[in-house]
Amino acid sequence: MQIVDKASALKIPPFLRLAFRPFFLTASLFSVITMVIWAGFWSGFILFPMYGNPVWWHSHEMLFGFTGAVIVGFLLTAVQNWTGLPGISGWKLGLVFAIWLIARVSLLVMVPNVVWMILDLLWLAMALLFLAIPIVRLRQWRNVLFLPVLCLLLLLNARMHGAVLGWTDVPLTTVALQTTLLIAVLMTVMGGRVIPFFTARGTQTDPITRVLWREHLALWPMWAVFLSLLLISPELPSMWFGGLCMFAALAQTPRLVRWRTGRTFGIPLLWMLHFAYYFTVLGVFLLGVSQVYPQQLPYSISLHVITVGGIGGMILAMIVRVSLGHTGRALQTGKLILAAFVILLLAVLVRTLLIAIFPQLVQHAYILSALLWAVAFGVFSIVFWPILTQARADGHPG
Repeated sequence: MQIVDKASALKIPPFLRLAFRPFFLTASLFSVITMVIWAGFWSGFILFPMYGNPVWWHSHEMLFGFTGAVIVGFLLTAVQNWTGLPGISGWKLGLVFAIWLIARVSLLVMVPNVVWMILDLLWLAMALLFLAIPIVRLRQWRNVLFLPVLCLLLLLNARMHGAVLGWTDVPLTTVALQTTLLIAVLMTVMGGRVIPFFTARGTQTDPITRVLWREHLALWPMWAVFLSLLLISPELPSMWFGGLCMFAALAQTPRLVRWRTGRTFGIPLLWMLHFAYYFTVLGVFLLGVSQVYPQQLPYSISLHVITVGGIGGMILAMIVRVSLGHTGRALQTGKLILAAFVILLLAVLVRTLLIAIFPQLVQHAYILSALLWAVAFGVFSIVFWPILTQARADGHPG
């Protein structure tokens, strides 16, 4: 409250006062639209060109258009707390957001062209710049990690555009998996920071201290999985890559046993965070199994355990918590948000477990899981529309 001029800050429209507001709300609405279109595609209705390739469009827009926007919204909000310098707001935030939005519409209705690639890279590059300035200025080396992560996200975005433009021989599935694993690494980093803290406070128990060797064991194998796929790019399925994935997942165990998951079951905001992290770990393990035993476990199932259960679950839990906290509201969820959490869990089970048990229902499972996702994030959008578009409940800026 002391790092901004209150009078000036309150002149800014509430929607543009901090990055979480436009990006959390609009990214959620965008994911609803995206999933409805995806369900329509599998139902036989192609309403939009979807950038020339529906599979490319679905993968890219969920990884970069949706997840990338939430990551940027979170980081450009959090950097204000890290550095004590005001986060971007007003016209600067509006410009980044507008370019993101134009890119989303363009990639839905246009045909592949280098112009749309530049536009889609521009908003992410601007977000990187606005994140870097306060971190470097105050030498916040503890948080400098997020700068190379965004650089990698920018690189992978360019590589994915190169795939649809015919500039590279790297398969779409490889680039999509590289991006998914980078996001999974980011989740293990952020999860290790916030989940123990949130859990101790939410359950009113003693602080969960971070044990250095457990943290290193949880993080470095995950980085090894991502970097090996990025730099070595083994031809999948790969036995050694599968073994590395399974080891990276099992290496999370010493960290997880200290997180008191059993005490969170009465607190939706907490158990959803825990479940999302466990889905990420399970997904990485199953990814390894799909490499070692490709005939027994389809690669797509392991991928969607990570993306729908891990990434989707973590995003939904975090945007609820951040939106409540940064608008001066109590960290409590009502019945609608609880329903949204449960519906998203059903979405991941339909997209993975149902297909594994009844492979003949795969097309119906695609449609149903997409619609369940749309309902879950649609509920968030409806509940949080007034919260994210109106001023804080306590009258402060932000």
